[in-house]
Amino acid sequence: MKTAAPGRPQMLVEIERDKGPPRLSQDKRKCRPGALRVLSLVGLVVLFVVTGTPGSMAAGNDQSPPDRSETVINTFRVMCTLELPNFERIDAMATALRMRSEADSKLNSPGDIVFRNKSWIGTLTTGPFVLLLDETSGPKGKATSCAIVGDVPDLDAFRADTVATMKLSPVPSPEMGSDGSRSFIWNGVFGQGTTLILRDFKPAGKPGAMLKLIAVDSPR
Repeated sequence: MKTAAPGRPQMLVEIERDKGPPRLSQDKRKCRPGALRVLSLVGLVVLFVVTGTPGSMAAGNDQSPPDRSETVINTFRVMCTLELPNFERIDAMATALRMRSEADSKLNSPGDIVFRNKSWIGTLTTGPFVLLLDETSGPKGKATSCAIVGDVPDLDAFRADTVATMKLSPVPSPEMGSDGSRSFIWNGVFGQGTTLILRDFKPAGKPGAMLKLIAVDSPR
């Protein structure tokens, strides 16, 4: 059975990948508006993850540092939900953050369908996490997903924290996978064509949780 390499959340073993991303120019004089927006989002990632939620910042110096669940949820919110997932923007943000490449692949399929995926390993003050980025495009439209994977100490508490922090509707009944996973799914949380998934392997007794946002853009 595979085990995670040092610094890799165990759940990543249950997912998949290959290797290597491009680099973003560091010359700010040549930054286009899109690049400036990426740099602004990078600043938000650092601020939000290190200092915690706006509520915790408002509480002052008496507030304890963010815990593991909080930093994983905050990272997902900033990397994946401030805007609907866009492959190029998230790719550039991960590169600007100097995250370590874990996978980079592209596959052209019959019917003009193209699959792209990338993944990176990052480090929070509370431990490592993995960023997963996938895109499927073709004549019928495009689906892009952004996910954060990380080990958390208590999967049920993490789910409760996610629901409270992101103000989600009551937890739906999970969909059980043959691989020992369970997936809690919310449709339309960020508008039409969006799906939020919280997946873990608690039934199989494995650590780690994944938060994923999928956005489908159909041709008009």
